[in-house]
Amino acid sequence: MEYRAAKSLFLSPRSVVFIGIPRKSGPGSLNPVDNLRKWGYAGKIDLVHPHVSEIAGIPVLSTVSELNEPSDLAVVSTPRDTVPGIVVECGRKGIQAMIVTNQGFAEADERGRELQNEMLEEAAKFGICILGPNTLGTANAFDRFNSSFMALDREDIPIGLICQSGVFFVGVSHLIGGMGIGIDVGNACDLNIIDALEWLADEERIKVIALHAEEIGDGTRFLEVARRICPRIPIVALKTGRSEEGARAAASHSGSMAGNDAIVDAAFKKAGVLRVHETEDLMYLVRGFARLPPMKGPGTAVVTLTGAGGIILLDAMDKYGLKLSRYSQGTLNAIQSLSPDWMPLSNPTDIWPAVMKHGMRKAYETALRDALADPNVDGALCIALGLGEAEQRYLGAEEVIQQLSLEFDKPVVVWFYGTHPSDTAKRFEDRGSALAVPSLETGVRVLASMARYEKWKSNRRYET
Repeated sequence: MEYRAAKSLFLSPRSVVFIGIPRKSGPGSLNPVDNLRKWGYAGKIDLVHPHVSEIAGIPVLSTVSELNEPSDLAVVSTPRDTVPGIVVECGRKGIQAMIVTNQGFAEADERGRELQNEMLEEAAKFGICILGPNTLGTANAFDRFNSSFMALDREDIPIGLICQSGVFFVGVSHLIGGMGIGIDVGNACDLNIIDALEWLADEERIKVIALHAEEIGDGTRFLEVARRICPRIPIVALKTGRSEEGARAAASHSGSMAGNDAIVDAAFKKAGVLRVHETEDLMYLVRGFARLPPMKGPGTAVVTLTGAGGIILLDAMDKYGLKLSRYSQGTLNAIQSLSPDWMPLSNPTDIWPAVMKHGMRKAYETALRDALADPNVDGALCIALGLGEAEQRYLGAEEVIQQLSLEFDKPVVVWFYGTHPSDTAKRFEDRGSALAVPSLETGVRVLASMARYEKWKSNRRYET
């Protein structure tokens, strides 16, 4: 089967057969049927296990051959030595798509490599596409399907995830910020990262793709696919195995070579892929693209309650390529009316004396509104207080920031400091229009990367 045509079988199958799942169900059983039912999957579920007659209230077949009709997808979790034979059974039954979840193949030892090759040879005879082995499979929150034996939260959010490790599925909420569609390619013995990218290329429900890669095989094809996708969907990539030691570890984890990092870096830049080097940056940049309007240029307004914080931002902006916006005279006149005569205001705008004079809400709203209205401003970095609930009513600015971020088509990123910054950031994030970040430098990197992406898109349009 042609790989791109297999997308619906892996992401939204009408029927699925699980081969070799745990005999028990319920909490702690790691039973994928429990997870699938929790998501409200409406398709047909069949089970195959040679030693039991019922699992989770579903009658169990002894062999694949007993299926009344071929399932769209087979999910295989049996001992590694049995897998090539199960591939043959599935092929004879007319099943065209398989996810092999278990480990012990090319990432393990010589016998594992032999079994992986044998599995592929048998699959080729029947035109079967295989995802894995060593994978949690796929998850599609929009169509309520997931193959994972680990419990996942279902969120209809416009984030696509492609990875080579189940840790990004299990830890998706704090590594990525959630996923609407996820594909774990595992060892990528057949279907690989580039195939998964093609599956998401025309996916209207996805606004940004998070990519974790230990290895990218066909550089020419990757460039072709990524350059086609990136003008519509930004790709944020965490490519691991950069060091010599990391490359060796990647080979032992997914059974593949990590490749020359300098070549990978150049390919990413040419294709418009935004590379990050830390999991924190992966999460916040992905969330920025999912949540914020485009950063159409590097011009940035800084609204702060602390002069020192503004200086830290200036250093980071210089390092990562953001520019301090030069306010128009009208903007300068408007914000100066807030401040005492002895403190002239510009950009960065330190509004603490204005807060003492007018109160937090009026000072922050005036300064941020005038900044966002300025045509020289492409986005804003804000420093605000994160306090206990009682103090926050009087000294907090998060409501004002959220309201203005909705009013203007410009990205707003906020760093909270004080006695309860994490609680304030969580409350702020739940409202969902601007973005709270854990550090000033993270905020700068988010806006700088978003601006770099828009510049790449403009250059790409010019080239074509």
